[in-house]
Amino acid sequence: MASPLDVINKEKEKLYIPKTLILANSLFQAFIKKNNTVGLKLCLVLSGAKNKIHYDDELQATFEIDSLCEIMQVTRTELSRSLKKILEVHFTFVDEKGGVGATVPIHSYTYKADKKHLVIGVSPLAKKLFTELGKGGYSFSKANAANLMNLRHKHSLRMQLLLEQIADYSPNVAKRKRLSLEEFNGYFGVNYKRFIEIERKILKPVKEEIDMSSTLSFMYEFKEEVTGAGRPKITEVVIDVIEKEPTLFNH
Repeated sequence: MASPLDVINKEKEKLYIPKTLILANSLFQAFIKKNNTVGLKLCLVLSGAKNKIHYDDELQATFEIDSLCEIMQVTRTELSRSLKKILEVHFTFVDEKGGVGATVPIHSYTYKADKKHLVIGVSPLAKKLFTELGKGGYSFSKANAANLMNLRHKHSLRMQLLLEQIADYSPNVAKRKRLSLEEFNGYFGVNYKRFIEIERKILKPVKEEIDMSSTLSFMYEFKEEVTGAGRPKITEVVIDVIEKEPTLFNH
């Protein structure tokens, strides 16, 4: 029988150690931080979110190149140019038992002699996390994967992931996210000094692309705060999710 101390330690462990899905989301973030949009899309493919993936005994998956490019909405040239960059992504993690480690999620690629097939090799941890994402119980359902595949700009991909997370809030919670300037810069990997720059360089162009490509879109507004006798200062941006009819974007 477990002692009371063991029970307490187990409960603390549940609170501290990231769940598998949180680890999986962190894996996606590793590609986002590297501005690796093709790698992010390849992660979605490897998760089985679009089509069932078969891994061999060496944790390799073989793809017909033209079909893979069609699914990912990229050209063969874009894919070829991105593969070395994809192999440069390192993922540092804390596992379910508290162990700390690092892995190269996608560590190898091989073009077969027929030039029509590409073999992708992944690490054991990456395969586990890709599989977890592909189960459909997370925010990356088949429809959401399609949303991401249709986007091409790195900031649009980041925003789409954020919208998916907001849309997954429980029904009694507003589908809304508030971000300070520091939080926005941190999430999008930028370092803008003013919200007006964020609006011009990220919010407006990203909304335009997402409106054309996704079943999820957003509205935004800036919140101001008056301090002293000066002009009001923008303190945060509020992002609200808009869900569209999915039939408009089925291809």
